[in-house]
Amino acid sequence: MNAEIPYLTATGNLPKILDAVQKAGAPATFNVDFLKDLGFTSSQDRPTPKLFKYLGLLDGSGHPQAAYREFMDSAKAKKVLATRIRAAFDDLFLADKNAHQKSAEQLKGWFRTKTGASDSVADKIARTFKALATYADFNAPTEERAAAPATPDDQSRGESERGRVEVDSTASGGRSGQTGASKSHIGLVYRFEIHLPDTQNVDTFRAIFRALREELM
Repeated sequence: MNAEIPYLTATGNLPKILDAVQKAGAPATFNVDFLKDLGFTSSQDRPTPKLFKYLGLLDGSGHPQAAYREFMDSAKAKKVLATRIRAAFDDLFLADKNAHQKSAEQLKGWFRTKTGASDSVADKIARTFKALATYADFNAPTEERAAAPATPDDQSRGESERGRVEVDSTASGGRSGQTGASKSHIGLVYRFEIHLPDTQNVDTFRAIFRALREELM
């Protein structure tokens, strides 16, 4: 998580801005001028493009990214926002997986410690985070990559594999009965699939692999 977190001095218009983004087309560049075109002319709303960049909805030049276009779909906008919040504030969710349920007052201390900001700025960061989290839907089921259905060839190979094991085991038992020495050994292979979070923070990956190593050891 980047410690330089943008924030709004007042969050009252943030839900309205998020609603307006879903109704408008994707601009070539999301900037203060486009924000004004949406009807938000207050100086308090001007940090919104920076906030969207921090969430990964825009690139560094303000160009809408894939996540921005996904967010434009009102049917999944709140789920998309929850995903982007988890990625942008990965350190916070690593410290507390239910951080989105905390109040701004409860979060203020964490942000002050993490960013080194003053009490006033930390409070604004916490309130901006809370406004985003309140709008987002963290209860929506996460998308899991479904396993590909087995093809007839896969099923045939599986039956063939099972057949070889059964034959080998039977053959081994027969030989063992005759010689008392030969036994079959079946090796087991375990595969672990890890779904890593969408983040560029190396410390997050290190923490995940360290925890996995400790569990396996």
